[in-house]
Amino acid sequence: MKKSIFVIILLFCISSMTHGQVNTQIVSLFKKFQEGYTKRDTSQVDKFTSDLCSNDIQLIGTGDNEFMQGIAAAKNLFKTDWMYWFNLNIDTNNIILTGAGNYTFFMVRGTASMSFPTKDAAYSFAMNLLNQSVANEKTPRGKLLAYSSQAANLIQQIESGSLEIKYSIRLSGGLEKKNEKWLFKQIVFSFPYPMTRKN
Repeated sequence: MKKSIFVIILLFCISSMTHGQVNTQIVSLFKKFQEGYTKRDTSQVDKFTSDLCSNDIQLIGTGDNEFMQGIAAAKNLFKTDWMYWFNLNIDTNNIILTGAGNYTFFMVRGTASMSFPTKDAAYSFAMNLLNQSVANEKTPRGKLLAYSSQAANLIQQIESGSLEIKYSIRLSGGLEKKNEKWLFKQIVFSFPYPMTRKN
C-alpha cells in the first residue's frame, strides 16, 4: 500500500514538474515575442519570425485584409507593425493555456498604445487610419459607412483625451512543439468591440 502511494506521489511530482517546464518554455516564447515588438528592429524581423513561428503559421491581424498564412506573410506583418502600428504590450505573467502534448491554445491580454507630440500629429495619424479603413472597403456604400462611423469617433478621442492613445487588445491562437521547441502556429490579434480608449 505504501509503495503504491509512493508511486502515485512520484508520478504526480514528475507530471507537475513537466507542466511547469512547459509553462516556462512558453512564457519565454511570449517574452521573446514582446521583446521584438518593444525593440521594433526591422533588421531582425527575419530571425524573429524564424525563431518564434512555424513555417505554416496562420495570422489574423486587426486590419480587414490581414488574413494570411506562411512565414513570408508573417515577416511582412511583423515588419509593418514595427514600422507603423501601435506599441504592443502583452501581459506575459497571465497567459491562459489549454492543451496537451505538442499542441496548446493560448489567450493573453495586453494594450496597444501610441503617443503623439502634438494634436496635429494625432490628427495626421487619424487621417491615415481613416483613409486605410475606407480603402479596404469594396463598395461606395461601404466606404461612406466606414468614413461616417469612424471620423466622429476619432475626432472625439483626440479632442477629449490626452496625446496618448491606449486600447485594450487580446492575442489568441495556437502553439506547436517541434524538436523540443515551442513555436507559434496561429496568432489572432483582436480589439474588444466597441473599441474604446483606456485611461
